[in-house]
Amino acid sequence: MLERPLPGSTLWLNQGMFTDAGMKEGWTSEDFAAVAKRATGGRTYALGAANGSLFGNAVHSAAHNAPQNWTVTEDGTFRPGCADERYKAAIAFQAQLRKNGSYHPDATSISQIDLTTLFYNGTVGSMQDGFGAYLPKYRESRGKLTPAAALPYSVDGTPGGIVAARRSFGYTVLKTAKKERIEMLLRVLDFLAAPFGSKEWELVHYGVEGTHFTRAKDGSPEPTELGEVENNTNLPLKYLAEGPQVLFVPGMPEAVRALHAWQREVVPHAVRDASFGLQSRTRNAQGTTLKALLDDTVTGIVAGRLPLSEWDATVKKWRARGGDRMAGELAKDYAANT
Repeated sequence: MLERPLPGSTLWLNQGMFTDAGMKEGWTSEDFAAVAKRATGGRTYALGAANGSLFGNAVHSAAHNAPQNWTVTEDGTFRPGCADERYKAAIAFQAQLRKNGSYHPDATSISQIDLTTLFYNGTVGSMQDGFGAYLPKYRESRGKLTPAAALPYSVDGTPGGIVAARRSFGYTVLKTAKKERIEMLLRVLDFLAAPFGSKEWELVHYGVEGTHFTRAKDGSPEPTELGEVENNTNLPLKYLAEGPQVLFVPGMPEAVRALHAWQREVVPHAVRDASFGLQSRTRNAQGTTLKALLDDTVTGIVAGRLPLSEWDATVKKWRARGGDRMAGELAKDYAANT
């Protein structure tokens, strides 16, 4: 199994841009909107978003403490997050941010890769990405800007939450084979899963010293030109097996301290999807289509193409077309495993 940190989708900020616009610890949703408006001007936008991200909806719905897809009650009943009033409030809040002009105008069409470029060159001051993106965010931003994981704002006096990740990215399955081959493959996986700081970990993540990386004064690896090409992104061995991840940004201990402090503050407020680890036949068969129904409506409302009142009608359709069946199937599987 490939273990991952608890934080999931994260709002990454250009710290200088947001600080100059008045960002402060303990901010409210009203503060966030005001800061975003002040940080926007000319061809610079406080908020960036990519196609399919629903204007960064995961971050804002979690800040509103809306359930992330599903929540479960004490009696085992599953309730959809889309039917929660806090989720609807998050959509309304995002629509106001868009109306204020704080979002980049191409938020519904730009790719995540192009959005990342706009973040690095200062065109947008923020973007939603996985927490695991911290390493390239700090490495590629060096000398240009200081990235920071945003603290969630509070809503109506309630501290905001963050998105909780599944914690498991995936796993490797070995097909039936002779004992000798299985044992050999397990030895390979064991090598790839070597812990942080070991020579095996260093080889898998940074390559051969002197060829793919050199040593900085503090001993941390610095990729060479070849190492920027021959690495574990382009040769993704890390998706076969990997040891538990740690916070590590080569040559930037201050980044690690900042990220650790952020985790300590926000992890207690993580909002977890109650359906993690459970199965639903309807979700397997119709989940993608039903999700598109919700996603298209969120995007349409925030973009100003649909009224907020359209949300209730969409949720009603979603429930009738399979959402309620999913709830029943998840509850059944939950009951069988608790």
